[in-house]
Amino acid sequence: MNSIEQNIWNDYLGKKLLLVAMSIALLTHGVIGYFTLPQTYDAYVHMFFADHYSRFWFEPWDYRWYTGFLTVSYPPLLHQMIALISKVFPLKVAFCIAGMFVFEILIVGVYRFSKIFFDKTTAGVAALLAVMLSSIVETLHVYGQLPTLTGLAFLLNALPFLYQYMIKSKSIYLIMALSFLAVVICSHHVTAIFGMVFFIAPVLFMGIVDGSPALSKMKFSWNFVKLALRGIWSKKYQIILFATLMIIMAISLIFPYWYWSKTDPIAQVSIPHGSRDNFLDQTSSGLIFYVIPLALIFGLLPAISYIIFKRTRFIGWLLSFYGCLLLGSGGTTPLPKMMLGEHAFNILTLDRFGFWASVIAIPFMAKFILSFLSGTVRDFWVKKHKSSVHFVLCGLNGLAYILFIIYIFHLASFRPLQPKAVDIQPMLNFLNRDEHMRWRFMTLGFGDQMAWLSSNTMAATVDGNYHSARRLPEMTSRPVERLENAKYLGEEGLASLKDFLTKSEKYSLKYIFSNDRFYDPLLYYTGWNRNILLENGIMVWEKGNISTIKPVKPKELQPFLKYAWGIIPISSLVLMILLTTFYMVRYKQQIYLESETYEDDFYPKSVIYATSFLPVFFFTIFLIYVTYELLLLDKQKDPETTIVNFYNELDFQRFENAHNFFEPSLTYTLDQYLLEKSVQDGGLLPSYAKLDSIAVKTIEEKDHKAKTVVHTQWRTSLGYQQQIDSLELVQLQGKWYIVPPKFELEVPEEQIHSYTYTLFKKMGKRVISSFPTVKDDRVKKPFAAILQANLIKEGENGHLTGEILNADDIPINIALKATVTFENGEKEAYFPGTGMHYNLSPKATTYFQIDLNSTSMQDLRSISHIDLEVETDISERGYIHGGTVGFEVSALDASQVAVKAEVTNELTTQINIPGILIAEKDKGGRIWKVELAVHQKSIRTGLKKSFTIPFERIQMHAELLDNDLISYYVNGQKRAHFQPVIDESANRHLGISIMSHGFLANEIYLQ
Repeated sequence: MNSIEQNIWNDYLGKKLLLVAMSIALLTHGVIGYFTLPQTYDAYVHMFFADHYSRFWFEPWDYRWYTGFLTVSYPPLLHQMIALISKVFPLKVAFCIAGMFVFEILIVGVYRFSKIFFDKTTAGVAALLAVMLSSIVETLHVYGQLPTLTGLAFLLNALPFLYQYMIKSKSIYLIMALSFLAVVICSHHVTAIFGMVFFIAPVLFMGIVDGSPALSKMKFSWNFVKLALRGIWSKKYQIILFATLMIIMAISLIFPYWYWSKTDPIAQVSIPHGSRDNFLDQTSSGLIFYVIPLALIFGLLPAISYIIFKRTRFIGWLLSFYGCLLLGSGGTTPLPKMMLGEHAFNILTLDRFGFWASVIAIPFMAKFILSFLSGTVRDFWVKKHKSSVHFVLCGLNGLAYILFIIYIFHLASFRPLQPKAVDIQPMLNFLNRDEHMRWRFMTLGFGDQMAWLSSNTMAATVDGNYHSARRLPEMTSRPVERLENAKYLGEEGLASLKDFLTKSEKYSLKYIFSNDRFYDPLLYYTGWNRNILLENGIMVWEKGNISTIKPVKPKELQPFLKYAWGIIPISSLVLMILLTTFYMVRYKQQIYLESETYEDDFYPKSVIYATSFLPVFFFTIFLIYVTYELLLLDKQKDPETTIVNFYNELDFQRFENAHNFFEPSLTYTLDQYLLEKSVQDGGLLPSYAKLDSIAVKTIEEKDHKAKTVVHTQWRTSLGYQQQIDSLELVQLQGKWYIVPPKFELEVPEEQIHSYTYTLFKKMGKRVISSFPTVKDDRVKKPFAAILQANLIKEGENGHLTGEILNADDIPINIALKATVTFENGEKEAYFPGTGMHYNLSPKATTYFQIDLNSTSMQDLRSISHIDLEVETDISERGYIHGGTVGFEVSALDASQVAVKAEVTNELTTQINIPGILIAEKDKGGRIWKVELAVHQKSIRTGLKKSFTIPFERIQMHAELLDNDLISYYVNGQKRAHFQPVIDESANRHLGISIMSHGFLANEIYLQ
């Protein structure tokens, strides 16, 4: 077969493989995508942006997140594409259609990109490889990063034109390259910026080398370097022209983005990301961000390295490939931080570099795979070890990789990335009725589905799912991406969430949709009440006395910039399609009629053996590890392992699995275990905590028996809690089992319990009308009185303490705010935290404490005035705070006391979290400090429980400031100062006074 016939055959086979690859992609990713994309990290975020453009194409301001933000903070092209498709199809379907369109363009891009390296048959194999490359599959089906794939797809399609432009210097190639790069810029600016370094620079260099017959045949040497520099100099005008036009496009096409970056720069604490971890310490991060996406690259690395080192035309790609591999390793070595700098390292997600390394490697992997299937590598195996050995090796490699890809498709099943799907329709119905959209809401425990809820409603939330757009100080001052998953962010996340829950009036935050009861204690103790349990299982929490959303002035953009943002990006795509059609009809040459350079297909034996066995070895070991971890792991090989796995099952409330760790017994069945748990369990730790750490110490082990002490630390929404348990274990048939602890039943004295309290029911509107509230539909504000308020200075910090009385004959909600005016005229609002009752029964009182600490807090002595404002409205729930409390106080030292409280549950429901408010008072009855203390276990009806809490008194080192600075306001009316009443009981108890503050899980008001 002569050269022309060979080229014709390669062209035919290459295009055939390309069509096969595109068909397989449509049949696999097109079908699976609809089911996997909603479980990804970012899919719903991009749907939200698409929904914005569908509603407000030329208005970049969206008020639904963060009290408003500019959508010019993200390049718009992909979102605008989805928005246009959503005019015909539902939003989720539109996203999947756009995803499949991008994926097909990516496959074509890989094919055309590979043609500048090798022949078209190899490029066809590369296209097939792209369909199932683990990094691409993970980016689409695990991360949902469609803009990244869009930018890459059009970048790869631009590179062949740049290559031809450097060789042939024809303007049509420059125009075509720029048309594709314009789409890249409008789709994903990060890909465009780093693409200049890792993709465009190497292809320009390769074009210069291939355009010089002398350079293309030289080995790497000093003479090659000198000749290459001359070649670059000879093409300087072409390079300068391209670079200039590229910079102009990058600035002008998305100029509103750069304008936003300049006028509203991101000033926030860096958010931790797993791709920056040390993968040797955090193996889970290394698995997700490095091993899985780069698995095939590591398996074929000997062949990739051999090919890329072999030819001088690949020098640029060599630097890019290994540079991306290094940067993708995150914090495993100090080199990535040194290369990127501290600021860039802490902002960028470094997994993108590993992803780019895998894409650069595709042509080289395809070259070896083709040789392994039908080239010199196959001939080597057949000649040395017979065709049957080669056949088996092919089958093992293929099967191992296919199983690996199936694992990635089902990764969300093995390692859930999102909470279970939530039916959003009941929440939409709730927001649409009774003008609930006049207030902001928040979701908890929704994962990225919070963005899907926002995509289907015009209601606003203080949260959001695009951290670059955050500007609220309570979020930017902490490494918190979003509030709905605060429990996974440690103390910083819960502190940020608590700020919003206590400052709800500041942001008109009235409703919370909770999908995770972990947050229930924090919600209750910051003044939120359960409103209704929706039919989808979501609990709606509500806070009283919250004003409706105040108008927020949007950040203005020039009308020209708004129209440019809405027209230019989508126009760049249309122009690219038109130019591509024109090029295909008018300029495309029959490349296969031209002679091609001969490509050497020789590999050393060491490379052949290593690259033939490494993939099957690597994937087999990985799959064996995964199978062992899921199915074959011996969870009861020793006492420590048994206890750790037992607590892990308890943590995720898999009680049937937890029961399997107990010593087999005919009397201790699963039913008995669950029955005992239902009777004795409950409370802060069993019901509202996540296991943070565990340490097991074996006290004694002999005769197949062991005694252990287990120290656990639990993360709760109210802070960390420690617990110490003693467990006995026994070894049976090589496995260790926990001996069931002896059950001690507490039986209430009264078997029938009657109501000893009064319940109130608020009947609702007197006028049933959908029109706004009118005069005859209003209810008078209940009466309340501020009994005392004290300004306390403790070191550099300060707080307001006091006591409030419900002077009315109905239960009330209380909203309390302290507005501090400083001598320089600045004002700042402060709110109480957990140290207060927010709902009071008739004639009841509550202590309160408002901390005056913040980053902007000035010296306490510079305060010129404080307005203490109380707002009330009628409550029908939350005003019963537990049973009767008795207490004793004993001194530990000069400032420390121990408060032993005994709580008796006289209610007809369980007190799930028994708690008390502790107040420190002086001899004059003034309150100096208020603190909430809770017990870890619940109290059933008719029972009582004692617990001891250490409490630090501050009177000896704190200072009472001038209370004349404080003015009292109740429901907007100024009130006179009350004189503190001397509390004789507090004086008898070392200045300590307490009141019950328990949390009722099954609220009697909802029965």
